[in-house]
Amino acid sequence: MIVMDVRLNHIYGFDDFHINFTYPRKLSVSLLGSESLEGRERFRFKKAVILMGTNATGKTSLGRALLKIFKSIKESNEAILRELNEGDYPSEFQVDFVNQGFVLHRLSGIVDGENVTLKYYSADIEEMDSYEMVVEKLVDRTYEIGGDIKALKKAVGVLEYRFAYPEIENSIRLNDVNKTELLKTLRAVIGTLDPTLTDVSIAKDLKDSFIIRRRGKEIIIQEGKLLNRELLSSGTAEGIDVAVFLASMLSEKNCFYYCDEHFSYIQSDIEKRIFGLMVGKLGKKEQLIFTTHNTDMLNLNLPKHAFAFMKKEIDDDNYNVTVTFASEILKRNTDSVKCAMENDVFGSIPDDSMLDELEDIVYGE
Repeated sequence: MIVMDVRLNHIYGFDDFHINFTYPRKLSVSLLGSESLEGRERFRFKKAVILMGTNATGKTSLGRALLKIFKSIKESNEAILRELNEGDYPSEFQVDFVNQGFVLHRLSGIVDGENVTLKYYSADIEEMDSYEMVVEKLVDRTYEIGGDIKALKKAVGVLEYRFAYPEIENSIRLNDVNKTELLKTLRAVIGTLDPTLTDVSIAKDLKDSFIIRRRGKEIIIQEGKLLNRELLSSGTAEGIDVAVFLASMLSEKNCFYYCDEHFSYIQSDIEKRIFGLMVGKLGKKEQLIFTTHNTDMLNLNLPKHAFAFMKKEIDDDNYNVTVTFASEILKRNTDSVKCAMENDVFGSIPDDSMLDELEDIVYGE
């Protein structure tokens, strides 16, 4: 599944928010390989995006909103969409995406309390079409689903997605991960983070469980839950979720992936190395959104359209979240994304002026 365009209004702090995942012209060389729909070379999409921004700019909230929308379709559960509405105003969303075949789908909705109104559009993607051309051809097919979310699932097909969140996941989802692949990734990732944890095996007597051994002690991952968590460092515990996420990418299910700040306690070089592995395993109809605070990621040799910066600005006493891709500002191949960020070209550096008062107290000025 590939997400092409997202609009959110009055959802999780987003008002008139828009992010687009297309790019205008084909690149001659890219480490990401082909960033177009196979067989539709002009239908281009950003295959991997590194999403940065200060705290509270909406990186996690964006993923949470997409998860609710996709999950409601996959489970044919309208009640999940009602969770998008948290304020006094109706919540609105619109998502353009490609799933199975050469079809662009658009789902828009209004959630007002218990009332959910959905509209569904679609159009075929012809051989010479760009995303913009297909948008012009979108046809309102709401009548075909009749407002029934079960009929919507039949229209768009089964959605495959994987979200990784330190904040909102109560357990690690293992049911769709190949156990042999997971064993390999657990050994590699955990063993890298903590060399004393190289003995990892599948539990014989416990369902969907793995055992990590260290000096006679056992750390158990049982049905997605990490037991005796206190035996692991924060980075190693985080590494388990990273390993599961990476293992799921090895299955190549035409997934949309959203990895949200899973490397807070992991060394920068390891984060870059694992991100490279994730990108290397992206299938032809897969996409990865990767949020981070690690500015070293900006040194990666990726197209400038792969770097996005979220910021929150105040406008008439209201806070608006916007996103800027590096390619919108940096036009030369020699331009450094990291240098531009450090000089606040994208407006993504936090305002720390309020800390000046503390300096006056500390230094007695």
